[in-house]
Amino acid sequence: MKLLFGRAQKSAVFSLVPLRLGTGVMFHLHAELELDEEEKQLLKKYKFERAVIVASDTMDDLKKSIRPAALVAIVAFGLAWLLMSLGAAIAIAFLVFCLMTAVYFNAMREQILVSDFLNGGRSFPCDSVVELIHKEAFLENTCGYLRQVLESAKHWNDREIIPIAALDKKVAKLIVLRGSSA
Repeated sequence: MKLLFGRAQKSAVFSLVPLRLGTGVMFHLHAELELDEEEKQLLKKYKFERAVIVASDTMDDLKKSIRPAALVAIVAFGLAWLLMSLGAAIAIAFLVFCLMTAVYFNAMREQILVSDFLNGGRSFPCDSVVELIHKEAFLENTCGYLRQVLESAKHWNDREIIPIAALDKKVAKLIVLRGSSA
């Protein structure tokens, strides 16, 4: 398994996704996994493609997506109202709102699926170089976790023997007392 990073920066006064005005430089981190044949077979066999590596609060992500989508919809409403009727402007604003909510949700969500790293990878917007470095380290640890899950999957049919040693009398008593109060 190899984790491939691509880094880019764009200087822009305006960005639609994510919605930013006058921010200057925007950094993008692209992450993709390169798997060997055995790892691909394990992903397919155990259906890991849709597995969640990093969970997030979907409602929180949706709330973050609605705010910028509403701003874009208001602008679309104003422009459409100037050119068309009120009913058409409302319909266009609603469509823009729904579409942009989906776009922002996908771009800003914190949840990471295994499939995000496959077939071209996923890009993560970062506001600074420091955030980019933190995101790299986080993704490296996350992919390390996935690597260990795949390694465990290789041996799920094996039998493992774990010796349990007897503890000192005082330590054993403390463990029993802690276990019974839990």
